[in-house]
Amino acid sequence: MKKISGIVLFVLLQPAWAENQPSVLLINVDDWNDWNQVLRGHPQAITPNIERLAKKGVTFSNTICSSPVCFPSRTALFSGIHPARSGCISNFNWRNSWRTYVPDAVTLPRHLARHGWQTIGIAKNFHNGNEPEFGEYIGRTKEPRKVPGTGIRLNPSGHWAVAAVPVNEMHDYISVSRGIEKLEATRGSLFLSIGIYRPHVPWVVPQEYFDKYPLEDLQLPERQADDLDDLPERFKLLAHNEAKFGKDYNKKVVAAGHNREFVRAYLACVTFADEQLGRLLDAWEASPHAASGYIVLWSDHGFMLGEKEGWSKMKPWYDSARSNLIIAGPGIRKGAVCNKAVSLQDIYTTLIDLLKLPSPAHKLDGNSLLPLLENPDADWDRPVVMSHEADGIRYDVVLDNTYRMTRLITGETELYKLADDPHEFNNLARDTEHAPVIERLAKHLTFRYPEIPQDGWIEAEAIPSQTSADYGRRGNCHFPQVLRGASGGRVVCADLLAGSGSYIDFVLEARNVGSYAIGATLLNGGACTVSAADVVDNAAQADADYPMKNIGAVEAGRNGKRTFKEVSFKPITFDRPGLKLIRFMSNVPKQRLQVDRIQFQKK
Repeated sequence: MKKISGIVLFVLLQPAWAENQPSVLLINVDDWNDWNQVLRGHPQAITPNIERLAKKGVTFSNTICSSPVCFPSRTALFSGIHPARSGCISNFNWRNSWRTYVPDAVTLPRHLARHGWQTIGIAKNFHNGNEPEFGEYIGRTKEPRKVPGTGIRLNPSGHWAVAAVPVNEMHDYISVSRGIEKLEATRGSLFLSIGIYRPHVPWVVPQEYFDKYPLEDLQLPERQADDLDDLPERFKLLAHNEAKFGKDYNKKVVAAGHNREFVRAYLACVTFADEQLGRLLDAWEASPHAASGYIVLWSDHGFMLGEKEGWSKMKPWYDSARSNLIIAGPGIRKGAVCNKAVSLQDIYTTLIDLLKLPSPAHKLDGNSLLPLLENPDADWDRPVVMSHEADGIRYDVVLDNTYRMTRLITGETELYKLADDPHEFNNLARDTEHAPVIERLAKHLTFRYPEIPQDGWIEAEAIPSQTSADYGRRGNCHFPQVLRGASGGRVVCADLLAGSGSYIDFVLEARNVGSYAIGATLLNGGACTVSAADVVDNAAQADADYPMKNIGAVEAGRNGKRTFKEVSFKPITFDRPGLKLIRFMSNVPKQRLQVDRIQFQKK
């Protein structure tokens, strides 16, 4: 405090370097796949502005997300914690706030704020819960009105129409305008994180964007009639996503010609989003932040429009997993393309290095891409992993510089060599000659089948698991949770909220045939039926009605106290070694089942 001529001045002290640190413009575009002039996923995409940005920096052309839907992808990116570690692995996890899964994480904007940056978030960044993470947060305005009688709405993921408002009243235009105002008005170190919502559904933009893509000239994604024939049955379920879209959805969409309308509407939204990107680039280049600052453009995952007979996201294939990632700024190679396998999970760690900051207190997953920004052709052999659960099927995708492999926790596998087969028509996992490749990539999987100890007791969080999402039972989720009194300090929480018949599966490997004693330790029991079965190549096994051997039941605790209950079930005999399902099926409309341990003991 200083006193000058009777006036008291308060001087706010901050690190001397804070004013001079480079600004960061972090731009995310929701649901944008590789349909642009940079990644060239569609030959007719009109996107000059992402191409303009690519000329200023390094394009990572072989990038995948951490999980192919919004909620886990964004949680992973901003927290630096991979979905397989946090348990935030599907969109149904949003029944809980994203903070539930990363309670101790110092998010990227908070970390920068602690080191002197002004942090501003605009529109969609996190999947809700943005306000506490930014010094200032400005939300997205409402969806535009639609011209009556235009478009079609088959479901929330198949919905387009013509906007009844001019471009400058579209919510993305307004969000970008607010971002431009902040770029112009803010001095000093700025972290501006802004979300462009289109091409997220509903695909609603003004008519002028549809006019750029005449239906009669439109090219549809390349397809192959027998594309799914070389896949195990659960993969076909993932492709069709019948629990969400209904039976034969793709056939009906194609027969009605809606696929052409959807492709056109998606491209129209892509061009609209690209124009908003251009407005941001104009403002950035005109601002004082551009001289020393960095731009990072990313999209939270890809999107499928009929490839492999699939629609929307949430799928393992490259069209759903692939993300845009471009980084530009001082010292970064201009107009370079890096084809090494990287992940959106790498962004937090990379910015830490670019900005020369210390790491936060919590462990960050992901690699720093600084070596590739300096030399995009540098030696780089760091496979990346995408984890997700859809249709009651939990899987990992492992991507390296040459191959992309998917492994379900039930053991089924697919493998593609992307340079030779960019549309992933030929599943190489069927060929024994590729067994060494699969073995090498499998070392990077986030799940393992635990060794069975002599007494058979295994921590539940160490066992691969998945929750039901079959017909009428979409909406369940599970995740590990720290809990006092649990044998390993954690339990697996299964939020079985989609009605009676909702379940959680645990997958264990029986190395020997014979009889097995099965038991469990649960918090306050749980109102459920327990059954078991061999894992088989049958998509119907991802359905509550699949016949399994009933081995017992669990009754809900009645004393109201938080106590762990150990339960034993009937022994079961397996006449062949291999993977086994242990299923806990809810007998009530809603419950949280908390599983501490599972017993699987050879008798």
